[in-house]
Amino acid sequence: MKLSNLIVTLDSQIPIAAVDVLSPDEATIIQWLTIEAKDKLKSSVFFWNLGVSTLEQCLIAEDGGLVFKPVPEYKKPPHADPLLYVFEYINNFDGVGVFILGDVHPFIGKNSGV
Repeated sequence: MKLSNLIVTLDSQIPIAAVDVLSPDEATIIQWLTIEAKDKLKSSVFFWNLGVSTLEQCLIAEDGGLVFKPVPEYKKPPHADPLLYVFEYINNFDGVGVFILGDVHPFIGKNSGV
């Protein structure tokens, strides 16, 4: 998928889209997606990654830089599986949001079409 088609894909109500990004480009793509989702989808963007297991809202600072703000409502119980918990949180999320889940590629099956 071309990155330029990602907003169209998200706007079409497709619930999950996978994008494989090399680490040096990750922040740039998250920044771009945060701006595009806000402008075109009127949606907030959230970032979660398996290593940290916290959920953060992606924001654009006044200087145009990317800022991550912890989501205070996201409170994973100590013994909960982090990946299952974030999926449960997303499933119960009652707002409008684009969720970026980092480092989940080991859990995506070979037949996923990614």
